[in-house]
Amino acid sequence: MLRFNPGSAVSMQRRTELQLVTMVAVAITITTPYMILPRTTVQVSIGRLVLNIPIPYSILGATLTAIAIALELLPLAITEYRLWRINNEILMETPTIIRILRDGLSSGQSLSNVAEMLARVGGGRLSRMLIESIMKESMGITTIKEDLTRASRELGNDYLAMLAMILDTAIRSGARLQETLDMAYKSFEDTVSYYLDRTNQVKPYLALIYVVMVIYVVLAGVIIYLMVPSISKISLSTSVSGITTLVIPTINVQLFSSVIVIGGVIQSVIAGLIIGRIVYGKPTVGLMHASILIMIITLINYVMYVMTYLHII
Repeated sequence: MLRFNPGSAVSMQRRTELQLVTMVAVAITITTPYMILPRTTVQVSIGRLVLNIPIPYSILGATLTAIAIALELLPLAITEYRLWRINNEILMETPTIIRILRDGLSSGQSLSNVAEMLARVGGGRLSRMLIESIMKESMGITTIKEDLTRASRELGNDYLAMLAMILDTAIRSGARLQETLDMAYKSFEDTVSYYLDRTNQVKPYLALIYVVMVIYVVLAGVIIYLMVPSISKISLSTSVSGITTLVIPTINVQLFSSVIVIGGVIQSVIAGLIIGRIVYGKPTVGLMHASILIMIITLINYVMYVMTYLHII
């Protein structure tokens, strides 16, 4: 017997636990640098509001902290992305399944015969789920509606719950079965077409976000590691006696570099959540991109710092 357990895709409870563990781990990682790294206070003015924000500074410490955050986000990101893949596969397959059900049931075949047809044709995840639901109903274990509704709750898939209601309504409608399934087929087909069109439209912007973030860290690195030290070397100071002397102020490159990393992490997380919401329909799915962006920005910044320190650039 074909079996598909929605819980194998990580149950709702386990996903919630994973989210909590991730948030706690990230919070600890963010707090740790404040306890073990040197700190300084940066004054931020927002209108009349002046904030003194303590910032730990160490290029190596900031780099390791950022990479640790990226790695801590990965388990949750991978889980959410896998769940999205499952739900996306179900949605893409739904119109085809409804068409097979419509053609089979309208021709007088029983649900068991339709299940055999689905097994012969072969299909994806939704086909296996529906075959198992039909077999459970034929054995009196549960109904198709109840089984698919349970699976929809496990997966957080509203389309699957909608399909369960449509099939139950169509089977009960009797003479109007074909009409009901035909309307459902057209509705899901339009939904899939819209979803594919929207995905194709936003894909170029996904690449643009990566480009913008890389440009941000490169330009920030050029300013901090090359331009600021050069400008500071030509600063002049006038003494009390009127004699002008050359002063070379101390530039805390470690602090500025740490600020770049901190800003990059914040921007990466925000960008990832936006990507998840627009492209995948769920913000947490975009944490995969957030993790990748954090690693890219952090490593580029660290490489630029090392190249400057070694006088390569």
